Amino acid sequence: MMKRRIGVLLFAVLFLFTSVIQAAPVSAAAQIRVFLDGKEIKFQVAPVIKNGVTLVQFRPLFQTLGYKVNWNSATKQITGTFADQKLQMKLGSKIAYVNGQKTTLAIAPYTHAGNTLVPLRFVAESTGLPVKWDAKTRTIKIDRKTITAQTSLEVKKLYKDQAAAETKGDYKLALTAIHPKSPNYQNYADMYKEQALSQQSVSMAASGVTIAGSSVLATVEKTYRHTGGEFAWDFTASFEVILKKDANGKWKEYTTDLLELEYQIPDSLLTAKPEVPNGVRTALTSTLETQYKGINENNTELLYSAIFPDSTYSEIIKTLDESGFFEDLSFNLGAASSRVVYYEGNDALMYVEETDDFEGEAYSSSILYWFKRQNGEWLIYDALDLTE
Repeated sequence: MMKRRIGVLLFAVLFLFTSVIQAAPVSAAAQIRVFLDGKEIKFQVAPVIKNGVTLVQFRPLFQTLGYKVNWNSATKQITGTFADQKLQMKLGSKIAYVNGQKTTLAIAPYTHAGNTLVPLRFVAESTGLPVKWDAKTRTIKIDRKTITAQTSLEVKKLYKDQAAAETKGDYKLALTAIHPKSPNYQNYADMYKEQALSQQSVSMAASGVTIAGSSVLATVEKTYRHTGGEFAWDFTASFEVILKKDANGKWKEYTTDLLELEYQIPDSLLTAKPEVPNGVRTALTSTLETQYKGINENNTELLYSAIFPDSTYSEIIKTLDESGFFEDLSFNLGAASSRVVYYEGNDALMYVEETDDFEGEAYSSSILYWFKRQNGEWLIYDALDLTE
């Protein structure tokens, strides 16, 4: 009887022990967590591992990385865009596109619990960010902070060096800051030829550097101060720039968008009384009156005869002319007063108080005209509206 009870007890212990051993493999593993710069990305559906690839809900991932998300329900296509970057994936397809370049995914995006999941590493690395997997803690870390800090130093140095080169007048060196394939490359080359005629003190500062896949987005402020040679405006301009790496892996400016432009006109310039030959003063006044007559009489041929060809001002007048501005409106422009405030070589500035009874209503404005002499003739090169 005792042997039987011991046998039953031993069987029960062995059964319990076996059950524990068999149950261990099916216990739930810790949930995968994803962090961007130490901050956890929250998903409605937990990340999953499929064939060694971690997949996550696409919308929270894209939006946390700063990408605009588009889901096309008809084509089942997922698109993420930021700056000039575009990532495209299709539900159920291993074919994906990064900026139009075809690539193959290890796992196709798929739907799970009503949510679309995409390969995490592919998305993160396509946006230019390194990914680390910690098997012990089952966490994925996307490090944007470190690579952004390093890239920021490189971009800031690029513009610091470009400003130093421009200040020294080494425009060949300054041009190396521009990507050889930039659509603006020739514009810079042409601008530097003109800029070489004057001396300027230049400073540049980059900020807000952001990684965007194969590109970098930044804000750059450039300040120019005329120090000698042919006249040039003093100004500060802010740009949103996109940089790309050249063949040597160096960041170079690729495109620019002007955000803000502010001219600095010192009071001392507006009150200056330079010595101006009577013939020059008369010629400047005559050119100004020719401009007014051309506008008032809608005589574009006469108007263009007063303007320096291929100048910024000529482009403005051309745009207004082509839009029908001068035909549609009636003008009676004139100068209430004028005085030359700068005269040096082939450059002159005239400060003019203008009047106009446009559409029967009187208007006045303060304009600073920049004249350049070409083939002995003084023509309007640019103009700033200083009306407060």
